[in-house]
Amino acid sequence: MSDYGIPNGYRRMDTFPIHTYELSNRHGERHYVRFNFRTELGFSYLTTAEAAAIQALDLDYFTRDLYNAIDSRQYPAWKLEMDVMSLHDIEKVDYNPFDVTRLWKNGTFYTVPIGRLVLNKNVKNHFRDIEQAAFNPANLVPGIPGPVDYLFHGKRIAYRDSHNFRLGRNHNNILVNMPLYAKTYVRDGRPPISLNMRNAPNYYPNSFHGPVPYVDEKRPWKKLRVLESNAIDLAPMWHFYNYILEDEAHRQRFIANIVLTLVPVTPPVVQRVMKLLHLIDQGLSERVKTGYEAALTAQQAAALASPPLAILSRRVPSAQNYPKHDTK
Repeated sequence: MSDYGIPNGYRRMDTFPIHTYELSNRHGERHYVRFNFRTELGFSYLTTAEAAAIQALDLDYFTRDLYNAIDSRQYPAWKLEMDVMSLHDIEKVDYNPFDVTRLWKNGTFYTVPIGRLVLNKNVKNHFRDIEQAAFNPANLVPGIPGPVDYLFHGKRIAYRDSHNFRLGRNHNNILVNMPLYAKTYVRDGRPPISLNMRNAPNYYPNSFHGPVPYVDEKRPWKKLRVLESNAIDLAPMWHFYNYILEDEAHRQRFIANIVLTLVPVTPPVVQRVMKLLHLIDQGLSERVKTGYEAALTAQQAAALASPPLAILSRRVPSAQNYPKHDTK
């Protein structure tokens, strides 16, 4: 919802992979890192109104901008860095550094430059090189055993099945996915498929009577209270609103974007959103509520000013009522 949500094209956006990776050096020493890609053109954003205007005319704005820049040899580049914590640092921090939904606190890590990522060539066969590409987070190089969070573990399991279904069991034999060297006993076959809950929401909680998570009552309640407390989980959002958004104009755009998404939502869901915003920051919730009420009033006024389509259709005379012209 902030300016970072709508960058002005791929070339002018920073990228932050969400996982905390575990790395091992040649001595077997462990470190924990987060990778950062910083655009060398400088970050630039679009306002919601600008993005809506572009969307109405050019759905390929991002892709065309990137393609034309590479084609004209203005190669986009990003500086690759990693934020680093040692095993000793990890034990001292007062937050969960493996939580994919929060930023690391300044002063708890140090940053190391690695190199640059430069895009200097457009593909000549989009279907072969893009559509058939299969990226699997389980394919990691030696020295990177991978993140320890459960989200990444789930990706390691699920991505291969996704590729099997989309590209076939032997997707690693497609040219763009072929490893330089491999030995495997996996040959032929096709994974099973099913209805898979049809179009039921894939998140919880939801307002559509979806599945309820199983709660093991034998788990220590104190552990649940510490690890799964909403108050702790919402602290990064409070910090983002109050400190990452650098000025009042940015905060106002952030609030306006939230209000825009709430107008068409059912009232029970809006109440849940307001409660969540109140837990994050009372001032934020009050400003969103004020903006939401103003937007609803404006929408109702616009509806009263514009007569319904059915009334308009009754006002249009039918063809049989038009005067007949003598063609002789």
